[in-house]
Parts: sequence; C-alpha cells; structure tokens
Amino acid sequence: MAQDASFSDGADSALYLGAETPEDLEVISSILQDGIFFIKDLAWSKKKRQVALLINRFRWENKSADSMKKTIPERVRSLLIVDNVLNVSSKGIDRSDINAPLNLLKLDLNHSKNSIFLTLLLSDFGAIRCEVEAIELSMKDVTRPHKAKSGKIPNHPMNYDG
Repeated sequence: MAQDASFSDGADSALYLGAETPEDLEVISSILQDGIFFIKDLAWSKKKRQVALLINRFRWENKSADSMKKTIPERVRSLLIVDNVLNVSSKGIDRSDINAPLNLLKLDLNHSKNSIFLTLLLSDFGAIRCEVEAIELSMKDVTRPHKAKSGKIPNHPMNYDG
C-alpha cells in the first residue's frame, strides 16, 4: 500500500496546487495563511471570469519537523488564480491605497440558495469576496524562496475569555 505524501516531502520544491472541492480549498487556505499582498497585485478580468492575485506567502512547509533544528523563516511569491468568478466585492479595505499591505488569514467558502462565495478574509476585518459559479482555483509558487524580512514565524496568540 502506498504511503501518503507528507508536507516535508515537498519542502524544497515549488508548490503547484489546484482546488475543486471544499476540502481542497482548506489545504490551499492553510498554505496561504499569513500571505501578504497589495491591492495592486490583484486583478479581476470580468471577460475571463478570473481573479488573479500575487501573494508573498509564508513557507509553512519549510518548518522543520525536528524541533531542535532551527529553520530560517522564508517567504515565496505565489500566484492564486480563481476561475468562474461572476462578481467581486470588498469591505474594510481602502482600494485606492494600492500600496497598503494586506494580510490574508483564510480562504472561506459559503453557499447561499443560488450562489457560492469564496471570501479572502484579511486581518483588521477586511475581506474580498468572489461570487463563483463553481470552486476552481489554483496556487503556484512563481519565485524562489527568500528569507522573510521579519525573520520570524507568524504568531497567532490565543484569546481567552475570563
């Protein structure tokens, strides 16, 4: 019986992934978590029904499985393509400030009676919502990895009530 591939198997390779199901989307969402982009790096082609986004993503797959081994935090530029896009809207972001960094937290999928919505949830309560006809997207690394400017792994402290 074949063994499933592990995250570390692709640690030194460029990632090229596609999604057509909610489960596929969860994988790409986790890989793009903490990705940084700018409004100028987002393009919507109404004619092609496609949204393209260039993201400077954190290389989560580069974290060492050996806790004793220190890894240098890296980022890589990745292209996210969302197909079958019918409409795009945003909230909580200043679209005129094309150089303001936006931090991607999660790709979120919601269904209404007649529509499917893929939402890019951003820090500071921002969001970019794509109404799609069907789930069809791809993510591809397009540059070589480079050292993260911060030199740190993104941290998400837990908030507890009480």
